[in-house]
Amino acid sequence: MISDPLDSRLREYVDSLQKALTGSVAAVYLVGGLALDDFSERFSNVDLVVVADGPIDPMSAASCRRAQKMLRHAHRDAAVWYTTWGEVADGLVPTSGSKPSTVAEGEADDLDTPLTRALLRDEAVPLLGPDWPVVYYSEADFRSWCTEKLISLADRASSQSMVMRTEVTPLVLQAARLAVGSLTGQVVSKSEAADAAGRLVPHHFRRILGDAAGFRRGARTSMYWGPFERKYDARALIKRLAEAVS
Repeated sequence: MISDPLDSRLREYVDSLQKALTGSVAAVYLVGGLALDDFSERFSNVDLVVVADGPIDPMSAASCRRAQKMLRHAHRDAAVWYTTWGEVADGLVPTSGSKPSTVAEGEADDLDTPLTRALLRDEAVPLLGPDWPVVYYSEADFRSWCTEKLISLADRASSQSMVMRTEVTPLVLQAARLAVGSLTGQVVSKSEAADAAGRLVPHHFRRILGDAAGFRRGARTSMYWGPFERKYDARALIKRLAEAVS
């Protein structure tokens, strides 16, 4: 369920978007935690897919970016994939090998991932447009993407401080979700991933998974006496999950 303040901001954003892209906004979808009913007031940002009828010119793109600022949450900017029906349905890739973008030159489409496509196909919440868009999706691509991302995350975690729970929790839950996706092909929320990943690793790792999931959901107490034991368990878990998918 979307909280009243955020719901109002989303409605305002859609209105601003329609003004910025006069007559060319075909659909707007919520993906991520809001689509999976796993939105964390402590950690989640707003993830959106905006489908336009055609390319977005630089001036309109600047207006879209200004509109996005009203959706900042948990000290994080909203992430938006601007796309077209053709790109969503067919996964269009130009012969040059560079992915087409409906936004101005240099704008990154970070949300155009197999995970987003899976959510858009099965879980997306429409703010505007059809309930069930036609989406190109490949489970094989999703599994490969999860494997690659998890191995990269494990490399990064090995050198991060990981002292604060606000740093540990996102890494642990992201690793858990990537492992579940890589090994099963299932798309789960970060909170669900903590339970699912607990069945993939030895029993003692369930403490760090439970600690991360609890903190994401708003728990004020920890299963650990201090941050260093939590850090070592988190690193060991992420390494173990990465080894499981390699």
